[in-house]
Amino acid sequence: MGKTVKLTIRLSPEDMALLKSRTTKTRLSQSGYLRMLIRGYVPKAYPPELYFEVLQKLNRASGTMADPVIYRELLGALRTLQEAVTVPAKIEDS
Repeated sequence: MGKTVKLTIRLSPEDMALLKSRTTKTRLSQSGYLRMLIRGYVPKAYPPELYFEVLQKLNRASGTMADPVIYRELLGALRTLQEAVTVPAKIEDS
C-alpha cells in the first residue's frame, strides 16, 4: 500500500535535534525512522564501514571451507552477528 497520508507535527528544538541526530546515526529518513517506531521497532545505528569489510572477508573465507559442518557453523555465526548489529529492536507492548 502506498503512502498517501501526510502528517505534520510540531517539535521543540530539542526534540528536532534528537530526531536529526538519531536519523543521521541510523541513515534513515525522518519519515522512515518514525514509521519504524510506529510499527514497534527501535532502529539501530548504522554500523561502521569496518563491520561491512570484516563481514565481507568472512563471507569470502567461508566459501573456501571444505568441511560442510564448519561452513554451516560459520554461516550461522555470521547470520547471528549480522542480526545482532543490524536488526531493529522490538518495542515491548505494555
